[in-house]
Amino acid sequence: MQSQPSVGGGTQASSDQSAQTFTFTPGDELAGILETTPEGKLHFTIPFDKISAKEAIGLILYGSAPTPVEDAKLIELLGTSWKAVKDNVVRARVSELRKEGKLIAEQGRYSLSGAGTQWISQEVLPKVKPPA
Repeated sequence: MQSQPSVGGGTQASSDQSAQTFTFTPGDELAGILETTPEGKLHFTIPFDKISAKEAIGLILYGSAPTPVEDAKLIELLGTSWKAVKDNVVRARVSELRKEGKLIAEQGRYSLSGAGTQWISQEVLPKVKPPA
């Protein structure tokens, strides 16, 4: 099993099995917004009410790029890092992002499209970035 680094800092272990281990390590552009604890758990360091569910999903996918995130893992990451959200709510926000052209969904895995990456970098990050 090999680990593949991503631009945003996330890594996903490669395997022929459908159950893959996903380790998320946010890059510098997400510092002060989305970080990992010493135990390896992902968490937002900004108040959860400062961002919408779609923005939280976008930030997680932005940090995991270019590695797509599986449906169940996205739901788990959102619930443990942002706030508890029901599966159908996450899937509804994912569907909205896909219809807006910000998200690519393939075989139960999600990643940001070029428009989604631009949305996060130009609109969401400046809005939530802590003051220097």
